[in-house]
Formats: sequence, structure tokens, C-alpha cells
Amino acid sequence: MKGLQRSQILPTEEYEEAMGTMQISQLDLFQLLDQNHDGRLQLREVLAQTRLGNGRWMTPENIQEMYSAIKADPDGDGVLSLQEFSDMDLRDFHKYMRSHKAESSELVRNSHHTWLYQGEGAHHVMRAIRQRVLRLTQLSPEIVELSEPLQVVRYGEGGHYHAHVDSGPVYPETICSHTKLVANESVPFETSCRQVPPTWELPSTPRPGTPMAQVSPWECPQLGTCSTAPLPYSYMTVLFYLNNVTGGGETVFPVADNRTYDEMSLIQDDVDLRDTRRHCDKGNLRVKPRQGTAVFWYNYLPDGQGWVGDVDDYSLHGGCLVTRGTKWIANNWINVDPSRARQALFQQEMARLAREGGSDSQPEWALDRAYGDARVEL
Repeated sequence: MKGLQRSQILPTEEYEEAMGTMQISQLDLFQLLDQNHDGRLQLREVLAQTRLGNGRWMTPENIQEMYSAIKADPDGDGVLSLQEFSDMDLRDFHKYMRSHKAESSELVRNSHHTWLYQGEGAHHVMRAIRQRVLRLTQLSPEIVELSEPLQVVRYGEGGHYHAHVDSGPVYPETICSHTKLVANESVPFETSCRQVPPTWELPSTPRPGTPMAQVSPWECPQLGTCSTAPLPYSYMTVLFYLNNVTGGGETVFPVADNRTYDEMSLIQDDVDLRDTRRHCDKGNLRVKPRQGTAVFWYNYLPDGQGWVGDVDDYSLHGGCLVTRGTKWIANNWINVDPSRARQALFQQEMARLAREGGSDSQPEWALDRAYGDARVEL
């Protein structure tokens, strides 16, 4: 469709080759996967950390098929002992994944999207939406205006987005790319703190030979793969429903209102609550798309001092399978630096630049000015 791009792509061969150079022993990897520390990898333990499958959604059946193809489970009991895991060549896993062309239904996200500029000079409808977000969230204009543009998404019949969170844990050793430039700080890791890359967010490619000690903890290793890129810091999500959907397409919050959260409890008896194609009906909360309405939620808990604390695990959400018709939504993500001091400094610098030279003087990394001329036929 004109003006839209596929929301998810699969990793390139170069990416997978680089991931294969990560320096982590199979013993360390086994211990990371062995959640209950019983010395055996249950199917759900493996699935919990590999269900993304480098962009392909993995099901219990997929894992068992992979075991059979690479002869990882000789006795066929669906459980890997340390010896069986140690005998497995992890390169066979990557070869197996590359040899299977993924259909759209097998992706983590099956949709198309584009980005629409909302800053100064944008179409009056885009500005009106931003003003509504300001009134809804009661946040300062500086935070909202310095967040990313509006993402518009189309889910055709068969479209879905498996359950995920919109942000990642806060780590003191991480800084946002845009605030780093004004904070004059040096930290081991940085992230965009925004979600504006043109495709579904794949982890950035690590440098070959990166030792495990230098790999960030926000991505669990997936059968020998790790990421050096955290998720963006999206403090809040505002999701707009742009049409009524004939069948399916609900927004599901699988663990909303649970008393406790446990990643392993999401997979019970071959039912994976993150799987929005097969198990949306088992989620705790489902919101039916209704044109002209919106839903918003916080992705973080407060830190007790009026700023960003821990990720709210209960914000886990996904887009249920569209069974009939088409689903159109739009997303506004409100982005902040996890450091309140850096965020304040960044806002002060942007205000100074605006006073001295207007919006044209603000650097490209500060505002999403690259989208200022975007005109998309939807």
C-alpha cells in the first residue's frame, strides 16, 4: 500500500553471523535458560527465551520440530539435559532458522506502518491530536513535543502483534542518544530512547567477538544470541483506534490485574499467553477497537520521587488476530530519559536553541524534523 512499509523485517545474514560470534559458553547459556535450576531445560523454559526466534514467532510445536531437525533431543522427551545441550551445535540452530522462510503469520508482528510529523508547522489534524495527548496525559508540553511523531499502523486480515512491552528496564549505565549530546556524560551503553527506526525494532548488530561481560542485560540470550541495544524508554503509550474492526483486532493485556507476575507462568500446558494469534481469548483484559476512541497506559512504575522507576510488567500487551476486515490504529509514545536531571538539561537546551534561532536551529537528533515534509496517502 502506497506510503506504508512493512513493520517487521527479519535479520540479515550478516546480523546472524555477527550474533554467532558472541562469546558465551554453552554452560553459561544453559544456566541462563534453566529458570528453575533443576539441570534440565523444559520446553517452556526454552520457549520463554526463544519465542522471538530472531523475528519469527516460535511455538511449542516449532521448538519440537527444531529439536528433531538438528537432533538436539535424542530420546524425544522434549527436555534437554545439560549433556544434550552441550552436544548441540548452536550453529545448527541458525542454519535451521535461515532454511525456513517465514510467512507473515509466523512473524512477531504482521502489519504495515508509517510515521506522521506532529511538530510545529504540521497539518492541523496532527497538531490537534498532539494537543489532545497533552490534555489527556497532563504532561508538560516540553516532554510531549520532544517525543517522536505519530505512528499509523494498518493490520490487514490475518494481521497481529504478539504481546510485548513498549519499553525496557532502566539501567544507570545507559543514556539516551539525544540527551547524551547535551549532558556531556560518558556511559557504557546508549539507546535511541525513541522508536522511530523504519522497521520493527531488531537489536543492533554487536561487534564480532563482543564478550558476554560487555553485553547489556536487557535482552536475554536466545540460543547463543545477545543484543547490545535496549528497548527505547517510552514512558507512556497512547493508542488511537481509527476504525471499527469487523472481526478480531482487540488490544489484549494478558496479565492485567494479576496479583503477581512471573514470565514462566505465561506458558502453561502449551498455552502461551503472549501468542495473540491463538490465545487472545485467554488474556485478562481485551479492548475492542472502536473508531474515535483511545486507550493509554504507563510503561513504568513511579520511582517514588516523581520520575521513572521499574518497568510495569503488567503493561504487557498485543494486537489480537484480525479475523475479518482491516484494522487501523495510531500510536503516540511519550519518551523521556530515565535520568530526570538529563531530561531537564535536554529540555533547557532545546528551549535555548528555540529562543536563539527558532525551530530551524534545532538539530535533527533533537526533534523528528526529518518527518516534517512527510505526506502520506493512507
